[in-house]
Amino acid sequence: MTREQQERAAVFTAISLVFVTILLPELHYVPIWDGRVYANCAIEAATNGFAGLSMESLRCAGHPSQGYVIFLAASQLLRFGDIAAMHATNILLGITALASIRVVLARIVPDLARARQLDLVTLLCAVHPAVLSTLLQVNVDFGVYVFFFATLAAMMSGRYGLATTAGVLLCFSKETGVLAYGLMIGLDIAFRMIPQGTLQERVKRVMPLWMTPLPVLLFGAHVLWWNATHAQSAVWKHNWQQGTIDGFKFFDLSDPVFVSYAAGIFVVGFMWVVSSFIAVDAIVGGVRMARRLPNRVVPSLDAAKLAYFTTLTVVLTYLLTSFRTWSNLRYFALLYPLLVILAFTSMLRLGLGWRVRMLSLVGIAALFLVSVYRSVDPVARAVYGTFSTGQHDMYRMSSITKEYDGPGRDEIVYNLQFTGYHHVQNALFHALQPTDSTAFATSRVARWNIWSQLDGFTRERTLRQQAVIVPRYWDDIDLLASPQRPRDVWFLVFSYFPDHDSSLESLKLLYREIGVTRSIAHGHLLVAHHLQLIAP
Repeated sequence: MTREQQERAAVFTAISLVFVTILLPELHYVPIWDGRVYANCAIEAATNGFAGLSMESLRCAGHPSQGYVIFLAASQLLRFGDIAAMHATNILLGITALASIRVVLARIVPDLARARQLDLVTLLCAVHPAVLSTLLQVNVDFGVYVFFFATLAAMMSGRYGLATTAGVLLCFSKETGVLAYGLMIGLDIAFRMIPQGTLQERVKRVMPLWMTPLPVLLFGAHVLWWNATHAQSAVWKHNWQQGTIDGFKFFDLSDPVFVSYAAGIFVVGFMWVVSSFIAVDAIVGGVRMARRLPNRVVPSLDAAKLAYFTTLTVVLTYLLTSFRTWSNLRYFALLYPLLVILAFTSMLRLGLGWRVRMLSLVGIAALFLVSVYRSVDPVARAVYGTFSTGQHDMYRMSSITKEYDGPGRDEIVYNLQFTGYHHVQNALFHALQPTDSTAFATSRVARWNIWSQLDGFTRERTLRQQAVIVPRYWDDIDLLASPQRPRDVWFLVFSYFPDHDSSLESLKLLYREIGVTRSIAHGHLLVAHHLQLIAP
């Protein structure tokens, strides 16, 4: 190993340590909301050991997710219900993605003199708040992120067998993985066909890719088999749609969901700083084109690979934002590193000096690190507004679309502040020491996947099924309707409650409040109202 290789390995190890250090305190975070769906799915798939791992059991939330979820399920084979093992698996996959990103950077900017700057760009990708939150909130979009960059790195390195293998995992992570892989391969073929030459010469340039369509063909065969043998379609769609294609709105750029998507991609967490470099570069390029000035040549850039990479980023961003669902930033986890890389190439093309580039990269890294823990981006605060978690503020991520009557649920998974909803419950349960007969309730809208079983010794939230207690969990609607309602109940008010929620007031028709307990952890306040049934 050369001295240069040793330095790169040492620096990447340091970047990985930063990555792990940020995530290590959250190793026992028990997912809530959508994350609970995917975590439960992976655990259930491992119920019967290796024999239980099948195309059916590894399919989560209606998605063809077998290529990614098999890694999560495998983490549960040694210790069933161990969420720390699941997060550790994601961390290892995340380091694989970072290594792939570093390879992609080296292919676009092959100049060894830029190596330390490329290391800094890799660090930016490692500390991006939305990517880190996507890792912890267990979901299949993280699988798309990991295997997208593994595939891209292999493709840009000419390792087509490895690209095909990674492509299979990508396509079987989520439907968007098929979209990303198909676009990646299609653009590669197109860019090989564009240069001048005879048809034979062009075909010869494409021939090395002969195996790369295999993942798409396998996915297509899977869809045909699944649809022929199962009642549910292999491809996910909204319940109100006839087919998946109905979710696309290619030309409606005024749709509030698109506006929220755009803000989530280009603004939140100081991404507007990154976007500014790209925008200035695009404007300068447009002006030069209008004036018919020659292209800007940057010797340290591989022009062909950068053109391919830029086209891939632009088209993929357009396609991903054209499918309209909810404003969850995890859908775009793979876009953030792409934009960070483009911002760096924009700095080179704009002719910024070495010192300016280094200061810019270090500054963005600092902003990202702050954004991992606090919602202090002034532009994002202006765009979305904020709500208080008790001691700190978070962005009201559903304020643009109004898709949730409040600040949001999965929408507020954009940095690590959301894990406070796990920690503050633990703080409350430590104080109350609940048993299997203790009753807890909350608003029905807020209740979805917020509860879990508790460790019988520590009273902390867990996904294990041995030596646990399961309190009696209710919501306001169930309490009002049930003739077997508990005499005593703790009603929990979370900070992400819907605006103007009246669930507690409705319960006071049947219950009287006899006390209030407040718990604070990780900047989150959880108020527990102790209610006692009014004697008839």
